[in-house]
Amino acid sequence: MADSFDLLGLPRRPLLSEEEVGSAYRKLAGQLHPDQEGGNEFLFRELGGAAAILRDPARRLRELSNSPSRSQLPSKAAEFFPKIASVLQQADGLINKQSTASNALAKALLAAPLKQLSADLNSALYHLQEWKGSLDQDLVKIDSRWPEHDPDEIHALADSYAYAGRWETQLRERKLSLESLSG
Repeated sequence: MADSFDLLGLPRRPLLSEEEVGSAYRKLAGQLHPDQEGGNEFLFRELGGAAAILRDPARRLRELSNSPSRSQLPSKAAEFFPKIASVLQQADGLINKQSTASNALAKALLAAPLKQLSADLNSALYHLQEWKGSLDQDLVKIDSRWPEHDPDEIHALADSYAYAGRWETQLRERKLSLESLSG
């Protein structure tokens, strides 16, 4: 795949807004769409992939550093991991029990644990959002010094964003599953 920054005509920087990426994508997508005269399906797909990379801070930072994921657990992620893992495991168990409960009594007995699970999911998401806010601040700091940077700092921030994003998705999925059972 071509360099995502070059493909979209965007500067090679750690911090790009959704508007910058979206605007560059829409401009070029309109020209390259396969249904347009002179369109190019291959480049159109490449363009979509480039936009996806640049919209995701972890993937954007990895592209800037020209290195794949190191999958090292950053220290802050290591602090969150036991709590996140516990909430996800508890969610999977309770959601499975609720979905297979065969009578009203069995479902009623799960009401209190499910209510607590909802609170635990909300709490974990809140703390995760706080962490992501601090990651965003770190990204702004790195961007303000750019192109001067510490590659290890870039890798650690990319890894942190990757863990935070993955966990946020997992927690939101469990929350949605829980809401669909009680709705």
